[in-house]
Amino acid sequence: MLKAKTPKPKKCPICDKEFIPRNTIQKTCFSSSCSLEFVRRQNKLKDEREQRKQAKLSRAEIRKRKEKLKTASDWNKEAQSAVNRFIFWRDYGKPCIACGKPLNYGVRGGAVDASHYRSRGSARHLRFNVFNIHAGCVRCNRELSGNIIPYRINLIEKIGIERVERLEHDNSTRRFDIEYLKRVKSIFTRRARHYEKLRKRYLEAA
Repeated sequence: MLKAKTPKPKKCPICDKEFIPRNTIQKTCFSSSCSLEFVRRQNKLKDEREQRKQAKLSRAEIRKRKEKLKTASDWNKEAQSAVNRFIFWRDYGKPCIACGKPLNYGVRGGAVDASHYRSRGSARHLRFNVFNIHAGCVRCNRELSGNIIPYRINLIEKIGIERVERLEHDNSTRRFDIEYLKRVKSIFTRRARHYEKLRKRYLEAA
């Protein structure tokens, strides 16, 4: 007949005294005050976990309610922002598409613009087309309205004459509904993160 193993000594989590438990589920020493305090702490941890869970659910509910209140214009702005962020990381380190001067990528959202070849005003249907958007400097994009002549020359060099002419002759009418804008935001948010990680790994390895 096998002899039962003697339980190994444990340290009481409350008073720090060493004790030999009667069984494997005994958590504290033999002091009733330690047992009560252990239960109190466990209940407190349980309550805190439940509160965090409820807070998380509340935040998710608030987020859902806010999203329901968003208009097509709101989603349009968020989708464009996601696409622009993708362009920033896709073209990271490259010069201005128009003037060819180096861009200051260290100033996110300030020194580098997502410059549209065909502007959003004249070709709204191409606002999310990644062949139509490239990193440009503030001066070319805003002050010189895209600086379109050198932009076209460099764009042909970058994506080829066929794609450039396709952009120039694309006058189709498209309407972006909210569900489409949500997908655009989601897709390009993921793509931007992917390119951001790639660029950062490259910089760390350099």
